[in-house]
Amino acid sequence: MLYQTLEPALLRYVKNRQTEIFPSEAPFTLRFLAQGEYNINYVLEQEGRKQVLRVNTASQIRQANQIKYEYDALQLLKDSGVTPKPLYLDDSKAEIPYGLLTMEFVPGRPLRYATDLSRAARIFGQIHSLPVPRNHPLLTEERLFSARIDEAQLLLSDVWDSRAVSLPVKQFFSRFMDWAEAHRNGERYFLANRHFVINNTEVNSSNFILGARDVLIDWEKPVVSDPAQDISQFLSPTTTLWKTDTVLSEEQKLAFFAAYKQALGLLDFAIEERVRLYLPYLYLRALSWCAHAWVTYHTPGRAIVNEDTREKIRQYLAIDQLKNWLRPYFTI
Repeated sequence: MLYQTLEPALLRYVKNRQTEIFPSEAPFTLRFLAQGEYNINYVLEQEGRKQVLRVNTASQIRQANQIKYEYDALQLLKDSGVTPKPLYLDDSKAEIPYGLLTMEFVPGRPLRYATDLSRAARIFGQIHSLPVPRNHPLLTEERLFSARIDEAQLLLSDVWDSRAVSLPVKQFFSRFMDWAEAHRNGERYFLANRHFVINNTEVNSSNFILGARDVLIDWEKPVVSDPAQDISQFLSPTTTLWKTDTVLSEEQKLAFFAAYKQALGLLDFAIEERVRLYLPYLYLRALSWCAHAWVTYHTPGRAIVNEDTREKIRQYLAIDQLKNWLRPYFTI
């Protein structure tokens, strides 16, 4: 696997740049930590001090310099206190054919929906309270529904002719795209009630690290946009079921909304209405991503393969499951 193949080269790389990466020339270790769909993470340790070495293999958001995009986001977020601090960046691809960065290692465990919703609300509150600089380097999404439609068109472009995707699933997405286009004008609410924050956009339970210090990790594709993006995704069953078997109750959602607004200091903030309006477009993003990923998993040459992800995508693309999620909006 790629993470194993890279280890000898990474060891040599870190050794050659030891004084740039570590505070001393003392011995260090490198071990595999985890991988996502487009990033591989290792732990570097020297004299009991740890940091995360993150290697990026591709961009989901069409960034020519994906690793710098993430590094710049972490720099913007470092004053929040609830994200890892960036430490080192090499986007040259001179010795390692991928961009890489290091950031602080924060010990802890993943979020548990049954007990940790208030802690997640506080994390979101800290991040969504940060001022957004005028000349920030992140993507900005002002027209939320149009952004999701354009994104889905790109994600689904290789789905229509793929033999890996069944005809009923293709028909479902065709109907979904027609519905989304027909309701595009609903984004006028967000234009009239603009509230921009930095959104992570990948807020599944495993990206929350809870411990002595709670943090949100994986800042691969943040955007500046309405907080409905993060909050809708966090509460959606397409997210809660990704790593767990949890579907949040209405009571849990209401409690989360209250804790989030308290953390923001905006008790009259209409986050519930923003989430209600945006949720079907969050489904469009999540499910079209699954369809696209399913095609790439059936295409030779994919750099990273995660079998648990492949199985979860298969479950999500079952036609009865797709219909069930979108039944409040349309039938097919």
